[in-house]
Amino acid sequence: RANANGGRYTASDQIAAGFGMIELPLGESIKLVGGARVEQWNLDVITRTAQGTDVAAHPRNTDVLPSLALNIALSAQQTLRFSATQTLSRPEYRELSPVPYFEQVGLLTTFGNPDLGRALIQNYDARWEWFPNPGEVLSLSLFAKRFRDPIEKIIILQAGAAALGYVNAKAANNYGAEIELRKNLGVLTPSLLPLSFFANSTLMRSRIQPGSNILTSPDRPMVGQSGYVVNGGLSYVHPTGRFNLTALYNVAG
Repeated sequence: RANANGGRYTASDQIAAGFGMIELPLGESIKLVGGARVEQWNLDVITRTAQGTDVAAHPRNTDVLPSLALNIALSAQQTLRFSATQTLSRPEYRELSPVPYFEQVGLLTTFGNPDLGRALIQNYDARWEWFPNPGEVLSLSLFAKRFRDPIEKIIILQAGAAALGYVNAKAANNYGAEIELRKNLGVLTPSLLPLSFFANSTLMRSRIQPGSNILTSPDRPMVGQSGYVVNGGLSYVHPTGRFNLTALYNVAG
């Protein structure tokens, strides 16, 4: 890929993966599901700067990503779920390339970092679900995430003007709660049977541990992490099923 600011980069990305899973009933109402995914990642990003210098990034990782879930059927319509998983987040090619580009918000010059590594994420979730009728749901969930080496965008002080860059922070935590509702409006009057209302709202709090390589506040949210997200919508399904219409609303802050 070339950039109008000067320089270009090429990338070769290879991921080999395999997984195994087991489902184990622990009685009539309890089910344990466990497994693991193994991923081998080889990435080569070669950057030719505007000065004609080659800069290489060669991240290599083999990761085991386990998962475990416990499903408890409280009744024919209610379920309680607990889960723990490990996932990861890999840097984008341009985040590994020192070729400058303009950030869309603020139009600051942004540089990649060839020394970036992938981040590991531990996810924990507890969720209660109620299905009163087909196609309807009410659910409440609590979640927590633990990041190791999260990729953070930072301000780089340089002569002339500030710029943006990327580093691996030390760690971060993200936790919150979510509520989801989907309800057919035919409960109000039969004429509204084709209409369904749905909404979900999430409240989140994140805190990052920057590490010694980042000059920033030691107690702040992760860059780009919203404090809340609200989604809503109204869907219409034609009685014949031949077409449907949906209106959506979203706000994040």
